[in-house]
Amino acid sequence: MVRQSWMNGLRGCLGLVLVVAVSGPVLAGEGTGRAAWLLERGAVADYALTGQRFEQSEIGGGGSQSLEVPGVEPEGIGMSGALPVLMSLVLPGAGEVAMGYKRGYFMAAADIFAWTQVAKYHSDGADLRDAYYDFADAHYTDALLVDGYSTSHSTSEGFYRDGQGDLYFPSSERGPIESIDDLGNLPLYVTKEADRREYYENLGKWDQFVFGWDDYIRPDDYPGYDPTGTRDPDLLQPWVSKNREIYRVMRDDSNQAYKSRDRWLYANIGLRLFSVFQVAYLQGMLGGGPANNDIEISGHKVEIQALPSGMYSGSLSARVSF
Repeated sequence: MVRQSWMNGLRGCLGLVLVVAVSGPVLAGEGTGRAAWLLERGAVADYALTGQRFEQSEIGGGGSQSLEVPGVEPEGIGMSGALPVLMSLVLPGAGEVAMGYKRGYFMAAADIFAWTQVAKYHSDGADLRDAYYDFADAHYTDALLVDGYSTSHSTSEGFYRDGQGDLYFPSSERGPIESIDDLGNLPLYVTKEADRREYYENLGKWDQFVFGWDDYIRPDDYPGYDPTGTRDPDLLQPWVSKNREIYRVMRDDSNQAYKSRDRWLYANIGLRLFSVFQVAYLQGMLGGGPANNDIEISGHKVEIQALPSGMYSGSLSARVSF
């Protein structure tokens, strides 16, 4: 028993000598005032709640390490500076993607979808416009319009329309109209060659052009209607020219398509502005900065880490830097 106790004491002394021999060089390289237990910190292994192994942060050294989980890439790392802002101006979300934020992919997809809608409604508006142009060419002529204001009866329809223009739009307000060349005396009249868009707009918008439609019916010729001789009550009746009413609906459909195009275009502009300001904020240009989850308790930083584990579970860990 005495011999066994002597052997155990000898082993303890040898172990102490080894510890001193190993710790000596390390101690020489360490700053004064550090705790002795820091001597072996390089060999200490820590394990997260998920079982992923990582190196312990330098406690007291001012630097901390983030836990990296294979297959999980943190957001907010990547390109910085003015380039991401310019990228977002060209394609919303591109700047966020360059900075490492996955939300940028959704913004880019939304912008691309909005452009498809701009193209769609622009094409629809153009097709509907061409349709009402063709309809007007088939049912309206300047020659019939002249008949509504002229007494020369240049066409067989002239006898039916004679005097209607003077009744509702006296010549004292516009000047004489006896031929197509005199239509310049009619307020708001433009030729198709001078302004195609305004020419077709006027045909349905202003009552003074109603006499040029091929199905014009005089208010005093409509069964059961008592004409007033006043413009709006008489000329705005839907049966005065059904073709003009059809034309106005066709033109409104085209305009609505163009308005829808413009709304999607405004969405594109809004996405760009939002993306530019968001990138600037994430970079700290507007007082913001990359998001972090550091918490300080009594001056010590606490890092909270949420780690996924499989598809339906995860873990939460915390680390304190002194």
